[in-house]
Amino acid sequence: MRAVKKEISSFLLCPTDSGCSLRTILSIVSNIYSFEYYKYQKAILKYMGRKEYSMYEEAGDLLKLITSSNVRVKVMLSIGEGCKTSGQLRDEIGVSSSTVIHAARDLEREQMLVEKEDGYHLTSIGNIICSKLSDTIGTLAVIRKDEGFWLTHDIQGIPEEFLGRIGEIKDYKIFTSGVRDVFKTLTIYMELTRKAREFFGVSPIFVDAFVSLIKKLLKGGAKVNLVLTEDVLAELIDKDRKGFEGIMENKDISIWKINEDIGVAFTVTNSVFSLGLFGLDGIYDASHDLVSREKGAINWGRELFEYYKSRARKLELGDT
Repeated sequence: MRAVKKEISSFLLCPTDSGCSLRTILSIVSNIYSFEYYKYQKAILKYMGRKEYSMYEEAGDLLKLITSSNVRVKVMLSIGEGCKTSGQLRDEIGVSSSTVIHAARDLEREQMLVEKEDGYHLTSIGNIICSKLSDTIGTLAVIRKDEGFWLTHDIQGIPEEFLGRIGEIKDYKIFTSGVRDVFKTLTIYMELTRKAREFFGVSPIFVDAFVSLIKKLLKGGAKVNLVLTEDVLAELIDKDRKGFEGIMENKDISIWKINEDIGVAFTVTNSVFSLGLFGLDGIYDASHDLVSREKGAINWGRELFEYYKSRARKLELGDT
């Protein structure tokens, strides 16, 4: 929540000439927020003969009340961390006490917060709205950090339930390769992962250097877990069947085969998360790699690995 608050002021106060295109951001967000709950609501609305925008008509005034004021948003996010007095909010947000009290009164009228002897608290409704508000701001912050990356890659390869949590990645850096150094992203990737104690990878692409990396990790005592597509496994076996069988004999490696198309390639270690995506042309883009050391990104990646692992079959020695 604290990291989100650092992003909100710059986002909500973004000048029109800063290169921050709200239309661009919202176009990406429209692809990201395809929640199962939304589809459920859509089906109900269709059944009832109501238009989808009727939901906005019912909630639009409250949405405007919250988001039309930086102070109201910051007050909600701050109290979302715990009870705060008007003085604490004044010092934290950097506005006058009267401005804080005015914003709090607006939110109190909508039953989103309540004032008690020790300060302001969010109500049950306020907690729900604050949670969604924080998620949305986190998502926008992730997208705004590098709009070009998200606009030029196929994010539909990321499962919907994980797209809805993309804000958990938080801070990250996009490494790129150019004509002067075509192997830059691969070199950085190898350096970031070579000392991993735990290695979780999902890949729909085959890279020769990946094999040598896995061998080095196993030699160093790392635990390696891989989910690979049928095509990647076939390529591995065709290139070096004996070598692959030798790897399979190592007790520190587990490999799962998945019989479906995967639209992402990613690695999670004990200290770093690395994500690669396909371009809009359907070709994997090896020249761009998203890298994050954030705990949230690592947890997000680990859960994404478990998602694919649950849809795959574990290989046993002799399956080759």
